[in-house]
Amino acid sequence: MSPTRETATAPARDLRRLRRYTYGSVIGSGPLALFMGAAFLAASDMDPGALPLAAGALTASVALCTAALVLHWNGGDLWRRRALWGAALALFLLGAGVEAASTPIGDAWAAPTGLLVAEAALWARPGRRARALMVGVLAATAAAVGLALAGLMTPQAMIMTVFLLPAVAGGIVCQLWHYQVAQEIEKARGLAGELAVAQERLRFAAELHDVQGGNLTVITLKAQMARRFMEERPQLAAAEVQAIEELARETLKDMRAVVGGYRKVGLSEEIDAAARTLKSAGVAATVPDAVPSLDEDAERLLGLLVREATTNLIRHAEPTAADVSIVEVDAAVTVTVTNDGAPKPAHGAGNGLSMLAGRFGEAGGGVEHAHEDGRFTVRGTLPRAAAPARRLPLQPRRRAGRLAPVRARRSAS
Repeated sequence: MSPTRETATAPARDLRRLRRYTYGSVIGSGPLALFMGAAFLAASDMDPGALPLAAGALTASVALCTAALVLHWNGGDLWRRRALWGAALALFLLGAGVEAASTPIGDAWAAPTGLLVAEAALWARPGRRARALMVGVLAATAAAVGLALAGLMTPQAMIMTVFLLPAVAGGIVCQLWHYQVAQEIEKARGLAGELAVAQERLRFAAELHDVQGGNLTVITLKAQMARRFMEERPQLAAAEVQAIEELARETLKDMRAVVGGYRKVGLSEEIDAAARTLKSAGVAATVPDAVPSLDEDAERLLGLLVREATTNLIRHAEPTAADVSIVEVDAAVTVTVTNDGAPKPAHGAGNGLSMLAGRFGEAGGGVEHAHEDGRFTVRGTLPRAAAPARRLPLQPRRRAGRLAPVRARRSAS
């Protein structure tokens, strides 16, 4: 077995082992209490004629109480458990009364009392069992002290009850509580694993959309341009085909990075890529020459916003100009992408903008988009930490000129 698989299956194996240990310690408390009680009864000064009756009552009481604990372990009906406990209590009182008729009650009944108190405490709902256990221990201890003061119980038996009763009852209840906590932790671990898988699927879907949406749109555009240039300007057509090949290689590289989970998205890199894409599409673009220093998550989200907006304007519009701007106000940074030539949207935000809005919302920001007078605007805002700005890998603020006087038309999708 590989170390990874062994590590993954170890908690479940440990839980099964803990279940066996807990069952043995809880249910084994009955035989142990019976052995201790029988040993003390055999050493007592009880009338030999009454000894068998007291021993039989003790044995039956312990057996019935142990059966009630077994029912609790297996999720048995509460009323059946209470019936068994009531019969066990009646036999317990009968046996103790038989001994008290001939001699003061001895040490034999301390451990069985712990069994009775533990089973009664387990009737309470989880979260209230500690209180029920404490009430039962105090009541049984007070009864032992009262019997000792009345001369019906030996002082040694009272001391034995004071120490042995909470040990037996508390041990049973605490063992069961410990096992239930372990079960809840294991269940939480399983849910955490399922959540991690779901998050990874969402990450992969989002990354796939980001990579395929942007790059394939540009590849389609360049293929259209190459087809139009093929007869009249073969050199430009060959250049577009070469650009398609390079972009396809980059897309393949990004796809492998997505599968590997280590693909990084940065705001400056995405703005640079947007400028190149818009220039290739013959769109005059204005971009900032510097971006603020942000944490990795904020950079990633704002970079995805630039990529999604660039992809959408190329795919769904016939723009002649586009503008990317960054504004810092108070403790927030806003990135806005605006383009002209935008047709009136037939429906609400697409899948890309909807997913971005969800991500920005989780990060404490938001995404807005609006269409007015043929211009479409996408604006994303995120909180930021103050930091010095850094230079983009771009030339100073400028407008990207058109690649050629003829621009391929893009069909809306």
